[in-house]
Amino acid sequence: MKKILILLVCAGCIFSMPFAQAQSQSQTPKPHSDLYNEIGVDAGPFSMFGGLLVGTVDFFNALGSGLSHEGFKSQWYGCYGIHYYRQVAHWCQVGVRTTVEGSRATRYTDSLCTSVKSINTNLIFTVMPSVRFTYLNRPWVRLYSGADLGLGYFYSNNVTNSKGSDDGNSNNLFCSFNVNVFGVNVGKKFYGLFELNAGFDSMIKFGIGARF
Repeated sequence: MKKILILLVCAGCIFSMPFAQAQSQSQTPKPHSDLYNEIGVDAGPFSMFGGLLVGTVDFFNALGSGLSHEGFKSQWYGCYGIHYYRQVAHWCQVGVRTTVEGSRATRYTDSLCTSVKSINTNLIFTVMPSVRFTYLNRPWVRLYSGADLGLGYFYSNNVTNSKGSDDGNSNNLFCSFNVNVFGVNVGKKFYGLFELNAGFDSMIKFGIGARF
C-alpha cells in the first residue's frame, strides 16, 4: 500500500511540473528579444525638404509683398509624425512613417501690418515605407539609422479677406523620402526617442512609443 501511495505521489509531481513551468512562463514578462512591434509618435520644428518647399513659396510671397510695400508674416506649425516598425532580424526593422507639417503666411495691406489682406495656408502630408538598421541593440538602449521612401501631398489654400472666400487651392502629389542619419531609443517596453533626419521628416525630433 505504501509503495502504491509513493508511486501516485511521484506521478502527480511529474505531471504537475510542465503545468507549473507553463504557468510561471506566462507570468514572466517578455524578454527584450520578444518585443517585435514598435509604435510611437514624434514631433519637431520642420523637415529639411518640407521647409525648403514651403519656404520657397513663402519667399516669393514675401518678395511680392515687399515690392508692393505690404507687410508679411510667416508662422511654422511644426512637423508631427506617427511610426510603426516590425523587427524582422536582430539588426533590422521594417515599417512605415507618416508625417504632417505646414505653415501660415499672412499678407497685410500696408507695411505697418494694420489690416490683413490675405492668409495662405500650406500643408505637407507624407506616407513613407521605412527600413531601419540597428547597430547597437540592448534591452534599454538602441542606436540606429534608416531610410524612407513614399508619397507626399502638398496642399495650399489662399483666402483673401476682401473677397471673403477662397482665392484658390493647390493640390500636388510628389515622391517623398527621408534619411534617418542617427536615432536613439531609450527604454524597454516604453521608450523615448531622439533623431536627426534629412528629408521629409523633422530634422531634429523627439518622441515616445511602446514595444509589444
